[in-house]
Amino acid sequence: CALHVLDPATGGYNVPVVAALGANVVLIEWARRDQGLIVAPGNPRNIRGVADLKAAGLRVVLRQEGAGSQILFEHLLGRAGLALKDLKTLNHPARNETDLGQAVSDGKADAGLGVRAAARAFHLDFVPLHKERCDLLVRQRDYFEPAVQALLAFARTPEFAARAAEMGGYDVAGTGRVVWNAS
Repeated sequence: CALHVLDPATGGYNVPVVAALGANVVLIEWARRDQGLIVAPGNPRNIRGVADLKAAGLRVVLRQEGAGSQILFEHLLGRAGLALKDLKTLNHPARNETDLGQAVSDGKADAGLGVRAAARAFHLDFVPLHKERCDLLVRQRDYFEPAVQALLAFARTPEFAARAAEMGGYDVAGTGRVVWNAS
């Protein structure tokens, strides 16, 4: 599975949550990607960071509790001296990046935290805030299976790198690097 869970205590990604599982797994770097605020074209509310989300009348779309993006968002709010209760949020969280982009695109929300690629897909503006590492979590025994090795081999091709660049906000230079091994 893909995983991008910030450990606020260390600023690292994925290893603490996976190590706590005690399972025989491997974390493989998939990509580093830009996380930030997805806003309307032209950024009409002049949003420059999470502190600006407290502005009167500004509506924020959240992700579901426990989602990597939501954990990061709450961490960024805390660093800015804010909490979720300080914001006007939509009643229902976005379940994925597409739903978040759609909420901003449809004018239901003024901002939400997501990846640059989602903003680009919806022709929205993006306020960069953070680089996160997204890893693949694979059982150790499956790492050497032909299907996983074929995926990793494809992820090292120029075509894969070109597609990542086309999507925007992805750095695939470290793709395939073993980040953590349970053994």
